[in-house]
This record gives sequence, C-alpha cells and structure tokens, in this order.
Amino acid sequence: MKIITVAHQKGGVGKTTLSVNLATFFKDHLKVGLLDGDPQESITGLGSLLEGVKIIAHDNLSNLTTIQNDIDLLVIDTPPYLTSKLPELFDISDYVLIPTKVGYLDVMAIKATISLLKDAQKRRPNLKSGVVLNMVKNRTSINDEIKKIIQSYEIPLHNTVICDRVSYTRSVISSGVMDGQDEKAKEEITNLAEEIIESLK
Repeated sequence: MKIITVAHQKGGVGKTTLSVNLATFFKDHLKVGLLDGDPQESITGLGSLLEGVKIIAHDNLSNLTTIQNDIDLLVIDTPPYLTSKLPELFDISDYVLIPTKVGYLDVMAIKATISLLKDAQKRRPNLKSGVVLNMVKNRTSINDEIKKIIQSYEIPLHNTVICDRVSYTRSVISSGVMDGQDEKAKEEITNLAEEIIESLK
C-alpha cells in the first residue's frame, strides 16, 4: 500500500478538496482509501457521495495494518490546524503533498510544515514530497519572488498549478472533478497525479 498525505498546518489552503480529487482520480485504477484525519469528520460526512473510494475515519489511523489488506493507495487528509500528529503521519507516508496559495504570507506559512517534513526525511530518506500552488486565481501572476521563496525551502515545486474553479468547490459532493465537465480541472488533477506517480517511481 502506498500512502499520500496532504498536509499544511494552516487551514483554508484546499487540503480536503485536493485529497478528494486525488483519491477519485486513482479510483478507476486502484483500490483507494481516503482517511479523514480531521476529528470534525468533514470527509466522513460525505459517505456514499464519493463512489468507489473507501472512507476511513480518523480514529482508524492506528489500525493501518488491517486497512492495507483492503486498499492499494491511501490518501490522508490532515486537519486544518496545528497538529501533533503530522510527524506520525509523515513517518508512515510515501509522499507528502503541501498545498499553498499564491501570496507571500501563504508561502511563508508552509515553513513550519516543511520543517516537520525535513525531520521525517532525515529518519526516512525515501520519503518524497512536493509543494503545489493551489486555488490560484485567474490572471494571477506567479512571480519569480514567490518561486524563489519556495525554492529556498529546498523542496520540489510541482509544475502543475491548481486554479480556483467552481468545479473544485462542487467536487467534494460530486465524486471529484474527473466525473464532471470541467476539462481544465481534469487536466490539472491528472497532471498533478502523474507528477506524484513519477516522483514515487
């Protein structure tokens, strides 16, 4: 079983939406589980709306050995606040995806999460990771300074940019954008998933 953890200690950066769309992208090729790491159970409440994805409640985190017999890929959505569980999650992950909005304060805010990630990578050198620019507004200029800040953290920046689209907002109750009509959103999620797969090879 492979584990992708979507993490950021700051809320409002689109972790849950990305988690849902990555899980639903892979569901046609693999047996996929989506672990709701939030005690508020925002994903768990979606239930059967996410067809083809096994929803796993946060309190099952300690039972991953039994879960891994049923699925090939586990996507973990982490809570939207500071959590002591991130080091534990990073220690069991194969890939950590860190979403950020495009803005100086947003990019600076990922520093604490990256610090925890780098500690985990010292323990587990094979742990892969990447930052993805998320919820990017149309006509937003992603300037060189933003990219330089991210590059200074010495963590890969995905080529794929996830734009701010209505289809993503709806996707959590419509089984992801891959089943919808927004071709640009489908292309973004496909490209991001392919970049993650390539990194895991």
